[in-house]
Order: sequence, then C-alpha cells, then structure tokens
Amino acid sequence: MDVPPAPGEFDESTELERLRRRAYGRNADIAGDAAARARLTELEAAVTDPDPDSRAVTESDPAEGPIADSAPIGEAPAAPWWRRRRSWLTILGGTITTLALTAAIVAWMQPSAPDYVRTPNYAFPPDAILGLVSEGTEADEPNDPHGTLNRLGLNADAMRRYETYGYLTVWSGNSRYGSTCLLVAHPVQGLNEGIGAEACSPSGDETIADLAQTTRSLTRFVLKSDHVDVYEYVRPAEPGPPPG
Repeated sequence: MDVPPAPGEFDESTELERLRRRAYGRNADIAGDAAARARLTELEAAVTDPDPDSRAVTESDPAEGPIADSAPIGEAPAAPWWRRRRSWLTILGGTITTLALTAAIVAWMQPSAPDYVRTPNYAFPPDAILGLVSEGTEADEPNDPHGTLNRLGLNADAMRRYETYGYLTVWSGNSRYGSTCLLVAHPVQGLNEGIGAEACSPSGDETIADLAQTTRSLTRFVLKSDHVDVYEYVRPAEPGPPPG
C-alpha cells in the first residue's frame, strides 16, 4: 500500500511545477517577479540535492589562511602516488626500449671497418725482417738534434734499437701519451735530419713508417712485437713515347 506524500512535500512539488511553467512555459511571466525566481531556484536546488546536510562543505575563514589553499569543490581526486609512479615507470621503460632498439638498428646498418683497415694484411712476405738488437742502453740512444723524442713523449733511456737496414737505423719506444712510435734515421745525421721517417699509433695497433727515398720507390717499416718488417715498393716506370 503506497504511503501518500506529506502535505509539505506535495505543496512544494506543486509549487515547483507551477513556477517552472511560469519560467519555461509558453506564456512565461516570471522575469519580472524576483521573489518567484528566488523561490524557483530554492526549490530546484532542493530537488537536485534533497539532503543538503549529507555533504560537509568547509568554508575557509579569510583570517585563518588564503582561500586558494582549499581544494576546489567538484575537482576530481588525484590518483594515488603508486599509480602515478607506475605510469611514469611505464613511460620511462618504453622510452629506454625505443632508444636501445634505435641504436641497435643504426649499428647494424653501418658497415664494419674492413679487415685491411684494422690489421694490414700484406699479400707478399717482407723484404727484410729487422730483429731487436738492444733495449734501454745508453749506446742505443738515437742522435736527436731537434728534440724529436721529447716532442713525441719518448724516453731516450727506454728506446729499443733494431738491426740496421742498409745505412738506416731503426728505433721504437712507448710514448707517455699512450702511443707506440717507430723512428727511422741515419745514425750520424740523427732524427728529422736528412733521410728518415717517424710514425706513432695508439698502443695495440700496428705502427707503420713510410720512407720515400726517390720518386719511384717507397720503403715501409712495420713494427711488430719484437721485430720490424720491411717492404720495398717500386713504382713501375712510365712508358715512353712510341718510336716515331
């Protein structure tokens, strides 16, 4: 059995319906009735929120602090910290994976250095092999009139001398700059004086010194672990004019 509405509730519903007709109906005339408009607003608010006491609205006292400190009414609550942290970790992980994949693709697409660049591969055996003669003795110090050893970071007392090649003497040494140097010079003239050559390379790589003696020949000295390989290259003579 339905319970009839309370008299006050019935009156308010009827009043609200009547005021809505005056406000939104075809013959609306509430615009000039301020009291009716205020009553309509009150009744509609009561219908929207029938239990105003169920929500607690805290009004900030201007004397106690700025109103901006209070959270705006109706604003969605912030996500819990663990959810925000998980979202950032997901984004960061995806970015790292993308960067790693891009780097791998770039490295795969770039051609590697050919073998002859990393380690020279000579097709023919050396023309001469110069063995190690002495190491670190004062008698083996090269003649250095221009301070070449100091410029290259070499210690004169720690040089290694190899067998002579013709009239040329060959030395090697480890530079304080982290490189290995190979020096070729006439023993009397000295380093960087007259005929000679010098070259330095990072430790672990082959050190190669080229000596161009004439316009048609080149002598290459290649430093190995305990000896020096020598290669002679001769440029073929250019063909002369055909007989007339």
